[in-house]
Amino acid sequence: MTNEQTTYRRVLRRETYTSRTAAAMVVASIGALLLIALLAGAVWWLVDGGFRDAAASRLEGISVGVQQPAVLFGIGGVLTVLAVVLLALALLPGRRARRARITERTALLVDDGVIADSIAAAVARRAGVDRGRVAVFVGRRTVEVRITPTSGVFVRVADAEDAANDILAGLGFSATPRVVIEAHGVVA
Repeated sequence: MTNEQTTYRRVLRRETYTSRTAAAMVVASIGALLLIALLAGAVWWLVDGGFRDAAASRLEGISVGVQQPAVLFGIGGVLTVLAVVLLALALLPGRRARRARITERTALLVDDGVIADSIAAAVARRAGVDRGRVAVFVGRRTVEVRITPTSGVFVRVADAEDAANDILAGLGFSATPRVVIEAHGVVA
């Protein structure tokens, strides 16, 4: 593998996956603030006896209020939602709607919207349908093409599939096109 290809891979990876920096900074900042507050409270607890008595009475009042079942369920629900959000940020892949490909000499990065537009234009041309009546949704491994024909005009599914396959093959991306022709057409 050449040095250029390693650079291409790194750049394409950066462009196809979202950064986790913002989420990591928020979690780290909250953790640092909690640790600083805990450290300051512990030092103050050891140094000041008046603070110790006041804090003990406040904690006793809080513990009496927290023993209510509704409060416990509310706190548990909030902490559960927070944990699920943090786990989702940490574990979900965070892919952007882009596709990447490396050839011998270049790297290619294409947005899924561009692929969808080019497929829709090709399908509309080949099927003889107005471009506004073709909707394309590009997924990770599939491409869904929805055609709303003019009422009474026959549209061949094979033509639409061939057009979508030609565009995908020309770009060098592998996906399986699925063509859906709406049962009810529109009046022209």
